[in-house]
Amino acid sequence: MEKNEKIRLRKCVNIANVKPKEKILDLGCGSDKPLKNFLGNGVDYTGIDKVFGDDLERGLPSHIQKIKFDIIFMDEFIEHIEHFKTLLMGCRDILSKKGRIIISTPSNNRILYGDLFNGIGEDPTHIHCFRKTNMRNLARICNLKISKMTGTCIRFPPLLRRWTAISTNQTIYTEAIIYRLEKE
Repeated sequence: MEKNEKIRLRKCVNIANVKPKEKILDLGCGSDKPLKNFLGNGVDYTGIDKVFGDDLERGLPSHIQKIKFDIIFMDEFIEHIEHFKTLLMGCRDILSKKGRIIISTPSNNRILYGDLFNGIGEDPTHIHCFRKTNMRNLARICNLKISKMTGTCIRFPPLLRRWTAISTNQTIYTEAIIYRLEKE
């Protein structure tokens, strides 16, 4: 796992304010479920991903729609979903009264410039770019509010054959932005 991914996952868990015994839903978790390693013991974790046969483009699986979750994570996932508004509204519906939705998504800088130093552009599977204003509007439309927002890290080009990732809370030049959404 790269340093910038570790920084992002730690910050996601921190902004979520995870407590023991909370019900966690991790959408787009991937086969190795890296977020689970940062949650600690005592949480009730459920991971959903297409690698397990769940097509989130069609909405939340029916067995998930019957459960209330305290925290729903979407770590660098929402930009891959065409029907993101429908998915986010479904998440709102299964959120507990004091629940939180944590969304991390590539920043505008990363979308526009990619990895200029290695000549690699942004991931071609990204369908949408979520700028801060887009996310504010999406939250409002879904009857949610952004209660917190933070940056993840700034990456510098290789000076000594390695990328250097430095943690930051600012959102101007950051690699990704993390949003905490709550019910209005």
